[in-house]
Formats: sequence, structure tokens, C-alpha cells
Amino acid sequence: MNIAARPSPAARTPPDREARPGDAAVRIVLFDDFAAAAPAWRQLEAARPFITPYQRFEWISHWFAHVGRPDGATPLIVAGLDGGDAPLFILPLVRTRWRGCHVASFCGGSHSNLNMPIWRDEAAAATQVRGVLSDIAAARGIDLFALRGQPQVWRGVPNPFAALPRQPSPDDVHNGTLDPTTQSAPRLPRGMRKKARKLAKLDGFGYAMAATPDDADRILQAFRIQKATRFAKQGIRNVFEDRGVMDFIRAASVDGIADGHPVIELHALAGDGEILAIVGGVSYAQRFSVMFNSITAGDHSRLSPGIVLMSNILAACAQRGITSFDLGAGHAAYKTYFCSGAEQRFDCFIPFSQRGRLLAAAWRTSDALRRSLKTNAGLMNVLAIVRRWTTAASADSP
Repeated sequence: MNIAARPSPAARTPPDREARPGDAAVRIVLFDDFAAAAPAWRQLEAARPFITPYQRFEWISHWFAHVGRPDGATPLIVAGLDGGDAPLFILPLVRTRWRGCHVASFCGGSHSNLNMPIWRDEAAAATQVRGVLSDIAAARGIDLFALRGQPQVWRGVPNPFAALPRQPSPDDVHNGTLDPTTQSAPRLPRGMRKKARKLAKLDGFGYAMAATPDDADRILQAFRIQKATRFAKQGIRNVFEDRGVMDFIRAASVDGIADGHPVIELHALAGDGEILAIVGGVSYAQRFSVMFNSITAGDHSRLSPGIVLMSNILAACAQRGITSFDLGAGHAAYKTYFCSGAEQRFDCFIPFSQRGRLLAAAWRTSDALRRSLKTNAGLMNVLAIVRRWTTAASADSP
């Protein structure tokens, strides 16, 4: 296996080496910027590879421009090429510095619910995993690979990284299937159907996906207010106000909107003169994935507009030929109305230095504790009560 880098002002060219016994005939190339990686990436996407919606070039490039780069991340994109320089797989990573450690992780951060390499040839990807990571670590001075939030299987094929040492992620992703022949969403319980009928009687009631930049801006303005209100009430830090996050979402929401295929889809339910519920999601091939959602804080919130909106979205997805969906990471009661199960994601922490081993041990322990907490309904209820009490006490302070 040979490893090389495309020229880049900030790049340090790693040494070539002979293939190891058992290696596939793959040449590994490192890209230090997205523009250089774009041709191979787009060529691989055109081959209908194993890829989640969060590894699309457009989604990642928007995230990096508005969130990753301002936070100090640098691209570290790994491509496996065959003898004719056609891409077999791409590993979309960024490099960051964490308390003296150089860490390589998937692009997207907490905004990506599903992370994994993109691959056309799973056999080539699987046989290269350990050697590739070792070579990247040596070539770019990586102390630790922190590869979080990965599905074990995609489209019935094992994720090549599932062969690495791993542990369950703190949150699972709740998912389900759709039958395009019925062009309908999973049937809601009787009580929810009654609420849906009440909502349908509101003046100007309707469901739609943003079709213009102006639509996107109206929906995002409402989303920002709804999310800020809810987070403040729950005593949770508003991650959507972090640097660049809303700029990323807006840019990705208008990219492709004129053609009816925005990178981030914005779905909204409106009625009685206000936007009642919002869902932002991504889709690719036959998968739809929810990134974020919000609902009104007004009186109509008691009619569960978020659940009614989700039912409309899934019916529209079925009409588009989408066969599977997920409602994002983490447990929420409403997800049981639509999801038939949960995909257990996994995390890999692969160190290549003493500093990396120490940080890997700390993160493994932290994530295991977080999973224990999140899978204990009683503890989560106590935490929610404490957050609300703390927020109320803070509001009452002079």
C-alpha cells in the first residue's frame, strides 16, 4: 500500500512504502483541502457508494466553512484509489488540537448523527483500516483517532471500521422503514389522530418544505426563536447559538433549493398565523435523517404539532421513494410512534502516542458514563428536574 499527499502549502508529504502482506492493491492519498479532494469525492458519490447523508461533499464542505474552520479544524481527507486512480473509499476527517493532543475525527461534529467512511469496495476498505490509520498518524502527527457515532451496518453491509476496537456510543439512533408502495407514514395512535384533526381546522393550516431562500429564512427565524425558548426553559445550553452553526444551516438549506434538492431540507407545519413545528433533515438515495426540530411555545403546542409534522414528512418521503429513515440520536417518547427499532452506534478511540492513549482512556470512560446515564430513565428525569429548578432559581435571582 502506497500513501502520498497532494501538494498543499501546509502539507507534510508522508513517505511511500511497500505494500504489506495481505494489503489490497490500493494507493492511499491524503488531501489537506476540500477543493483538492472534490473530484475524487464526487466521482465516488456518483458510483452510488455506501454513504450516509452526512458524508455528502456539500454537507461537509458547508459545515467546515462555517463551523469546522472557525473552530480551528484542518481537513484530513483520506482517499483509497485503485490502479486506474478511481476512488474505492474516502475517509472524511478533520484534525483538531485538544489539550496538546492532535486528534483526527469525522467531519460534522455533533451535527452529524451518522459517521463512517464512504466506500465503493468494502473489501478494500476493510483490509486497509489498520494500516491506513497507522500511516496517517505517522504522516500527520496524529495522537488519537476519535471516530464517534458510527453505524455497525449500512445497507446490509458491515461498516469496515466495526472491525476496530469499539464501544457503544452514548446515544442510539432510532429508525424505521417506509413502504413506497403505500406512500404513507406509520399510522398514528388514535389520540394523536384526534390532535391532527384539530390542527387541520386552524386557519391557514398546511405542511410544506422550503422551496425558496425566502422560505428558508422565515423557517429558520422561527426555529431560532423556538429553540432558544425551549432551551432556556429546560436549562440547556443553546448549541445552535454556537459560532457559525446557524450560518452553516442556512447555507446548506439554500444550496440546491432552486432545483428542489437542498442539502438540508427544512420542513414546517403552519397554522393560525404562525409556524407550529419545524424539522431540518438530510437525505441521500433512499435514506432520510432528522438533524434538528422545534415546536411553538404557544397554546397550539398541546396539540403535538411536531408529531403531526413528522407524520407528514414521512408520508412525503414515502412518495419520494425513500425506504428508511431515522429521527436522530437520543431517546424521545415521540420517536416510538414512528420507529420500529434503534441502530446502536459505536465509537472507536485508536491512539498512536502516550498522550493519545491517556486521552482515549478519558473519553472512553466519559462516554461509557454518559451512556449509562442516558439509558437510565429515572436518572434522566432527575436531571431534567434539576435543570428546570436551576433555571427557575436563576431567573428569580436579583
